[in-house]
Amino acid sequence: MRLALDFLELCGIYGLFIATAIEASSLPFPGALFVLVYGYLMHYEGWQLVLLGAANGIVYTVFTLIPYGIGYRLEKFSKKKFDADKIEKAQRWFRKYGEWSIALSRPLSIGNYISYMSGISKIKPWRFLLFTFLGTFPWNTLLLFLGHSGSLSSIQHVLDFMTKFGYVIMSLVVVGLAVWYFIYRNKQKQRSEKG
Repeated sequence: MRLALDFLELCGIYGLFIATAIEASSLPFPGALFVLVYGYLMHYEGWQLVLLGAANGIVYTVFTLIPYGIGYRLEKFSKKKFDADKIEKAQRWFRKYGEWSIALSRPLSIGNYISYMSGISKIKPWRFLLFTFLGTFPWNTLLLFLGHSGSLSSIQHVLDFMTKFGYVIMSLVVVGLAVWYFIYRNKQKQRSEKG
């Protein structure tokens, strides 16, 4: 363990940026753990941690353009394979209500999936980047401060809690969408029976 920490400390700030870039590009990688560990390892204080959180937020934001671009290109493919009207309806809904989910999902384990959805929904790139940064900057800064003030075991407890919280939120969203779909289908059925 000490060998791994020594290696990360040797990599310095660039190791943090590389870990963040890997996670943001949507590869399975524990980027939040690295941010916490770097907060623990770095000898920065106060505003230096805030500036580091902003810089790391920028790195994350830039590299989320990879899954966003993949989603953007998948939009045409998805319309060929699935009902184009339903895809367009979902895109309109996401453009209208889903932009804040880009920011709010970043601390949760579903954040990278939102990048694909944003591309598929053709969210304007500058809005996608803005909401991504609004979600990642405070989260990165909080993780750096938590890492700076804690021990490695407390860091692992925070990550475990956030992962479980993300799964709960994702489950609630799925259940909410299923209930909405069921109500919507019943209303459509009632309208068709009346008409």
